[in-house]
Amino acid sequence: MTKTLWKSLFFSGICLIACQKKSNPIDIKITQQKAGYGYQIIKNKKTFIDQPYIPAIPGEQVFKDSLQAKKTASLVAQKIESSSIPRISVDELDSMKIEYEIQKFH
Repeated sequence: MTKTLWKSLFFSGICLIACQKKSNPIDIKITQQKAGYGYQIIKNKKTFIDQPYIPAIPGEQVFKDSLQAKKTASLVAQKIESSSIPRISVDELDSMKIEYEIQKFH
């Protein structure tokens, strides 16, 4: 009786380990643009998001340095991992001290 119980527990444990959903690895790649930096979010070894410009800002402004691009990409990756919409707001850019210019329209 005890051997049967241990065998059942052993095989149940093996099944649980084998059936666990594998995590979807998310990687960040900082990309060099003409006048600055952008980023890519790579999920399962495929480009999931290609963001050459600062998100949430009108126009095509690039990040001034790779650190700012990495900060923003990390927040996007964090949102994807938590199953949130990977949208970035101007308030989030400001809180991370991302530098951008506000374009004036005439």
